[in-house]
Amino acid sequence: MQRFGFALVLFGLTLVLSVVGMLLTDGLTPGRVAPGFAAIAAGAGGVLLVIGLHMLERGRPHASRFGPHTFSG
Repeated sequence: MQRFGFALVLFGLTLVLSVVGMLLTDGLTPGRVAPGFAAIAAGAGGVLLVIGLHMLERGRPHASRFGPHTFSG
């Protein structure tokens, strides 16, 4: 589960960064990227990041309910 979550985080981060990079270079040649497509792609990348981070957190072997500093003694 952690490998798939890590892959989702990497893909989501790559998607968001590529959209940002494309929009930054769009200033040189305007009209190359539709704003609606950029918004949808950035939103999808954010969703992938959140799902991937959730899967990474669920895959921890001793994930406590109240955080990493809770004593289970």
